[in-house]
Amino acid sequence: MSSLGLLLILAIYVVMLFYIAHWSEKRSHSKWTNNPYIYSFSLAVYCTAWTYYGSIGLAAKSGLDYLPIYLGPIIIIPTWIIILKRIIRISRINKITSIADFISLRYGNSRSLGALVTLISIFGIVPYIALQLKAIADTFHIVTKTHPSPNIFMDNTTYICIALALFASYYGNKYVDASEKRRGIVTAIAIESILKLVFFLIIGIYVTYFVYDGFGDIYEKASVLENFDKKNTIGDLSNGLNWFFLCLISMFAIFILPRQFHTAIVENNQEKHIRTAIWLLPLYLLLFNIFVFPIAWGGNILFGTQGLNSDTYSLLIPQHFNNNFLTVLVFLGGFSAAISMIIVSSITLATMLSNNLLIPYGFIGSLQNTSPEKNTKRIVLSRKIGIFSLIILAYIIYRVFVLDYTLVSIGLVSFVIIAQLAPAFFGALFWKRGSKKGAVTGIILGFLVCFYTLLIPYAIGTTKSASTFVQEGPWGIAILKPFQLFGLDYLDPIPQAVFWSLLVNLLSYLAVSVSFSGNYRERNYAEMFVDIDKY
Repeated sequence: MSSLGLLLILAIYVVMLFYIAHWSEKRSHSKWTNNPYIYSFSLAVYCTAWTYYGSIGLAAKSGLDYLPIYLGPIIIIPTWIIILKRIIRISRINKITSIADFISLRYGNSRSLGALVTLISIFGIVPYIALQLKAIADTFHIVTKTHPSPNIFMDNTTYICIALALFASYYGNKYVDASEKRRGIVTAIAIESILKLVFFLIIGIYVTYFVYDGFGDIYEKASVLENFDKKNTIGDLSNGLNWFFLCLISMFAIFILPRQFHTAIVENNQEKHIRTAIWLLPLYLLLFNIFVFPIAWGGNILFGTQGLNSDTYSLLIPQHFNNNFLTVLVFLGGFSAAISMIIVSSITLATMLSNNLLIPYGFIGSLQNTSPEKNTKRIVLSRKIGIFSLIILAYIIYRVFVLDYTLVSIGLVSFVIIAQLAPAFFGALFWKRGSKKGAVTGIILGFLVCFYTLLIPYAIGTTKSASTFVQEGPWGIAILKPFQLFGLDYLDPIPQAVFWSLLVNLLSYLAVSVSFSGNYRERNYAEMFVDIDKY
């Protein structure tokens, strides 16, 4: 298909989404936009291009190792009936608009802690946005049978990125009150979630029952491939531990990813909608995974010796059989998965940036009480510029760092970084003794461990054999090798980073909180957070 033709289809698709968002905004109290199903499907923004493409690539290479990222949320979501209700009540009473507001308020409404959480979120999520741009770029070139251009002005991804940045910045922040419900965006995200699931199921059915003769046929043909049995078992104890740590960070992610916090907490209209979400979202995740195995191993059977990118098997298979309609349909599903994440994440990060960095520290000038209209315009403008700038920054990261890595590897690094907020977040809900000093110490030390064990190796290139830092450790000290820190050599790089960073984070949070009690503001908020049902 021609690049111009595909861009035209994308333009029509985005206009349709804009219309849905606009229509829903005008009917924010309608049963069509304010119901438990729209709320539940909007939570499926958890399923990004990583889910749509990356899980297939991981399944093709490593078998069942794609499952923990979905098992974690499925296991923990039933607790939402208690925990999520508590978070929603706290947030509604205090007009909380982001994960940074939530954590900083609990620890004495600390400005510095809010800024720290914002910076950690930006470090974790902007590369994740870059991942979505990579997915759009890679799949665009596959569908159009073109090659990426080193010249950014000749690269179609550049213009798609700018269009997304303009759309998100224009429509994402119309209100100075960030706790205002964005029914238009939420409804559009919910519709996209339905479409990407339907398109994924269509390609799954096509591969399973039209390319092959059912699940049994694929299994029989794949079973003769190299290492099939080894890849499709949980394996020994060390692999079981890898699964445990991956499940753990995905459990945390469904609570504390900024986009998940926004859709689950800030955009919640009624607590009773949670009753639908606790069964519909796990069902959604399960449906999304039914055809991952057939597509992954069906692709291995067809292309296993050709060295193609297994992340894109869902596009390559229909294209191999000259089914252009289905190829474009699958591309639109992946595009939906990517832009949903980009839009919601950029909106939430820009809100955090504005509320916790730009305004408190005077980066947009002092806000004069005598001119509320000017204040409103200045705040809204700062958020719009923030959304646009974050997406452009993600594009730069995509061009400089992300091109050489798989979707799953980038997504997991983001999950590990965001997981550093977990001890302070859950401590805020269940432990009155937790203090600001403990939260700050834990987050900083945990992030430094992440920086050492993941960010530095990925920045210098984990695949470069010349990297003595990765292969031998700094100054040749083997015990400090980032992927085998202190001799821990039976975990994969990501689970190993999860173990050390969260261990240091949690112990620091507990030790400092016990050693140094918080001030009266922290104690007051601790009482209110932990015992919210009494108030």
